[in-house]
Amino acid sequence: MKRSKLLLVGLSVGLLFNLVACSSAKDSQKEMQSEQNTAQETSTSSPTQQKYSIGDKITFEGKVEYTVTGAEWSEERNQFDNSNPEKVLKMTYNVTNLSDKDLLIGSDIDLYVNGKKMESYPNAHTIETISAGRSYEGAIENFGVNGSGEMEFEIKPFADFSGTKPAIVAFNLD
Repeated sequence: MKRSKLLLVGLSVGLLFNLVACSSAKDSQKEMQSEQNTAQETSTSSPTQQKYSIGDKITFEGKVEYTVTGAEWSEERNQFDNSNPEKVLKMTYNVTNLSDKDLLIGSDIDLYVNGKKMESYPNAHTIETISAGRSYEGAIENFGVNGSGEMEFEIKPFADFSGTKPAIVAFNLD
């Protein structure tokens, strides 16, 4: 008799644990579905605007946010560089890492003048890793510029293989 009561209590406790575990799993599934829906909503927030301006915030799929803060001609030259461009353009920008992984910056921006890609110029150049949820202000990139005309920065997160289209920041310096 004691043995059957003990067995009955054991089965009841086991059944109770199963019920609790199953209800927790359903709650977890609902939470995961909610998180996936939120992730899908934020992934559609990639650059939709055709062209941006200096000062605009550009967010890529909820992973990274760029703000070009300035562009100016620089008189500074690198004595060891042999490319000798007509002009040197210095650009400054801020970056916020919105993802949960480290982010490398410094190879994510190109300059085009009249549709022609310009080369990076070896003056001050920011190459940094930003931790998840952190930001970097005052990043610098320099470009050697030959020719004149319509100027555009093309911004795309480094090592982004998801097919994200780059954001275009159009500007003029006269």
